[in-house]
Amino acid sequence: MVTIKQVAEKANVSTATVSRVINGNYPVSEKVKNKVMETIKELGYRPNSIARSLKCNKTYMVGMVVPDISNNYFMDIARGVESVISPLGYSLIFCSTDENTDKELRLLNALNDKRVDYVLLASSTQEDHKLQKFINQGMNIIMIDTSLENLQTDSVVEDNYNATYKLISYVIDQGHKRIGAVNGLLSVSTAKERYNGFCKALEDHDIPLEQSYIVNGAYNRKKSYEEVKFMIQRNMNKLPTVLFAANNDMAEGAMIALKEMNLKIPDDISLVSFGDINLAELIEPRLTIISQNAVLIGQKAGELMLKKVSGNSENDITKVTIPSEIIIRNSVKSI
Repeated sequence: MVTIKQVAEKANVSTATVSRVINGNYPVSEKVKNKVMETIKELGYRPNSIARSLKCNKTYMVGMVVPDISNNYFMDIARGVESVISPLGYSLIFCSTDENTDKELRLLNALNDKRVDYVLLASSTQEDHKLQKFINQGMNIIMIDTSLENLQTDSVVEDNYNATYKLISYVIDQGHKRIGAVNGLLSVSTAKERYNGFCKALEDHDIPLEQSYIVNGAYNRKKSYEEVKFMIQRNMNKLPTVLFAANNDMAEGAMIALKEMNLKIPDDISLVSFGDINLAELIEPRLTIISQNAVLIGQKAGELMLKKVSGNSENDITKVTIPSEIIIRNSVKSI
């Protein structure tokens, strides 16, 4: 078993310095911290979590609460978080709310009872006062993927509005004027921001918003499939020429519906998505998408958490926005 003394010798620092890096209880220069972290990874050192918990009044547990544990997007965020916090002995508790606000609150209560050091939360609620209650009780929360304007806590999010605006502007530049959208739950900030970006792009390009082309996919593959199929049946005489799916699961649902209705992408209806579908390289045509860097979101959330627990950051609320890029493939027909 690798000891803290061996780490110190390998990194050419004192055992006290290694302890400070691990516990985050005293400031250490970035250069020394990075050197110690590299050595910890190289030697595979694992701190004694029970002893540290008793000594530092920490549990070294981090809760991660997300809407759908089966979605690869959230799994990749978790992978990014773990890559940052695991070398310092933190363990991640992964929880799924199934987009259910009551279940989310129950999970937060359970994590509070376990005295986790931090909670990374992709919330399904817009009722900030319910989450503020936990913060007032001393729970440390970093919002990931979602945000609430009036909630006094840190966040790591994507640039949902601008990315969607750019994607829809690209679609319009290809000649499309009948444009539909498969929305997520508009009570969730990500869905609201993406839909607002969608609507603004239409407005700025003088494209009418056709309500019969807008469906609620609820961030769910099956729901998206059903709603897109109904939308197509309602509009058979004048179909949209392109659909925007607000996440990867809903894009897959839309693809299934289009196939079942014998409509080809992009010949009959073009399709674009915020985020890539699973096994995208096996599906033709390849979707034009807004690329999401979920691992980076997790890494940034982990780094922000470590800065907060070490006291090396300001007490001000920190908001990290991850930029997204559009990847042009062959799912949009030029009209």
